[in-house]
Amino acid sequence: MIGLISALEEELLLFKNQAKITEVVNQAGLKFHFGTLAEQKIVLLRCGVGKVNAAVATQLLIDRFGVDAVVFSGLAGALVPHLKRGDIVVSNYVVQHDIDLTAFGRRHGEIPDMTRLFEADPKLVRLASDAWEEKSIDEESPSQLVVGTIATGDSFVSDKERIKWLQREFGAVAAEMEGGAVGQVCSMSRVPFVIIRVISDGAGDGAAGEFIMFLDQASELTFQLIMGMLKLMSANQKTITT
Repeated sequence: MIGLISALEEELLLFKNQAKITEVVNQAGLKFHFGTLAEQKIVLLRCGVGKVNAAVATQLLIDRFGVDAVVFSGLAGALVPHLKRGDIVVSNYVVQHDIDLTAFGRRHGEIPDMTRLFEADPKLVRLASDAWEEKSIDEESPSQLVVGTIATGDSFVSDKERIKWLQREFGAVAAEMEGGAVGQVCSMSRVPFVIIRVISDGAGDGAAGEFIMFLDQASELTFQLIMGMLKLMSANQKTITT
């Protein structure tokens, strides 16, 4: 079973409308929607904004419901100039940029006894790339897909100097508020994960307004890509971790 998580209700709406929902379970104030989509067993979940919400939701999916993999989708701000609105970023690594133990000789984002960068499952990254190449996305779309590091923190990035620092410190291409927490929880539990984000803004001045205006369109793009992934799995009679 695949756990599909987003922070906002709008980001999950298309999945709910297209999936065959068979059961809804309430746990810790969250609603877990169980069903099938593209012949794959799924559970849909809106976790809310921020790292704590994302971590709680992910751990419940793993411990309480035994998902085989986690796919988190939503919007992000670009940290590099070649990324534009509508482009898709698939994580190969995630990092929590607001962890700061530099006073103790650690690097920014480094978690003691763990790591700095959490690696997304290479098979899931490849599956997303294959879905893109299979033209699951509208062929006339000018969007591009980029695989790269996603930086996570409990603040909406809109400062130009912060943008430069995030890119140079972590080699990150996009910034958001949940993926790093999902990556840490999944890595600790040895559950495959991938973060899929659509660029909604340049993470600079006016980014918040751009984010809101682009929400529906971006949600359509992530829905199409993840549907492409599920269809490829069904066509090849594979699980998401095969």
